[in-house]
Amino acid sequence: MSLAVALWIDDADYIDDRSEEALEYLLSMLDRLGIRATFKLVGEKARTLHRHGRDDIIRALCRHDLCYHSDLHSYHPTVTEYTESLTFHDGATEFEKREIGGLHDLREIFGREIVGYGQPGESFTPDVFPVLRKYGADVNLDDHFILDVDGMAFSYCGVLNFNHVRRILRYDYRDPNGMEIAKQTFEMLAAEECGRDYPENVRLFSVFYHPSEFFSSEYLGDYYNFRGGKNHAYDGDGKFLGYTLPPAWDRETEHRNMENVGAFLKYMQEQGASFVTATDLRAMQIRRNRLITKQDVEAMASFYADGNITFFDIGGEYVSASEGFLLLSQYLSGKQPHPYLIYGPEMRAVSVIPDGTVVTREQIAAAMTEQDSIMGYPQLKSIYQVGDCSLTPLDLCATAAYLIANGLEICHPVSGNPLFERHVCYHSNWSNRWLFGDDFQVPNTYEKTRLQCWTLKPIRY
Repeated sequence: MSLAVALWIDDADYIDDRSEEALEYLLSMLDRLGIRATFKLVGEKARTLHRHGRDDIIRALCRHDLCYHSDLHSYHPTVTEYTESLTFHDGATEFEKREIGGLHDLREIFGREIVGYGQPGESFTPDVFPVLRKYGADVNLDDHFILDVDGMAFSYCGVLNFNHVRRILRYDYRDPNGMEIAKQTFEMLAAEECGRDYPENVRLFSVFYHPSEFFSSEYLGDYYNFRGGKNHAYDGDGKFLGYTLPPAWDRETEHRNMENVGAFLKYMQEQGASFVTATDLRAMQIRRNRLITKQDVEAMASFYADGNITFFDIGGEYVSASEGFLLLSQYLSGKQPHPYLIYGPEMRAVSVIPDGTVVTREQIAAAMTEQDSIMGYPQLKSIYQVGDCSLTPLDLCATAAYLIANGLEICHPVSGNPLFERHVCYHSNWSNRWLFGDDFQVPNTYEKTRLQCWTLKPIRY
């Protein structure tokens, strides 16, 4: 068992020039410690560094992994706000139209690959993931309550997610007892087994900070300028009135705050932890070291035969429910089982099954080969025509599993139960979050998140 710490730094502050000095000092401290981090940068922050001629900071950032943090961060409408009313397809198209220019700017300014993403503030939506995959930014390092897979890393919509993992840790450097508390928490989490079925080979930690928090109690000027769903720096006609800057501590306090964090990072190193970046996390995953067999698919079919559909362990690596759908389809068609990513359906439909109707193996096999698409990637259809029946992908998957598990050629359609949707969390009122307005709710974002849980599966390390 080994310890690995993913340190990620969010820099969204293009409002306050003091954030540049804090970023410069933080980068220097990480160099002294020999630590590589993952920096998530807003498009406007990168453009601001470029306009200010901060080539020194740009060169220093290139020694770390770089991720995209949206183009304007908290500026309204945020990602969730402008995608909430849209379908999964249209939301992905809108995200690409509004945001991808910022990702291109990062690539041009830094001259290197942008390896991942993190949502701006709490603006989560599944619509972003097909776009990120299209542009190669396929690691998501962040913290958000909406998805939780037993505190593990997980794959979702083809993107590796460290989002709401169990071993997330922040040392409160302003608390006189903060160091001791952080050390005790680190030791407790390092000893704790986390994962499904057996302990992880690697204990993964997620640690994050913002450069601006080290010089101000309000670590983002965003709070003053974009809180409550409004752009406070603009009048009703969109005229720019000027940003409000948060109060700041003196330079000595700012540097002491960062050095305190540096001391904690050094402590973790002394405990044997290695620091890993988004690129490292890609490469560290435990992979299946053999082909999937017909016997594997039969075991999965038996597991699904009662209608409960979720991710499934084959040879030490999970397949998602949508990959399981493909494996059943390939089995029925006599093909070599080989899963690949297929997105969840666009909408939730209802099966229509005439009384007494039965379906055949041949009909099921033919229907399961049909696909829709999003961003050029395959996607499950919302409804499939199977003989005289119209079946949802969930009921079609459950019926195929029942046929295979029982060695049947014909059967009545079976109802499926989306167990994978249990991993969507509902314990937060979005209107209580500082970024959004008092009446802001996201029922469509929740529904799209549930539907794309067809692609959800834990990742082992």
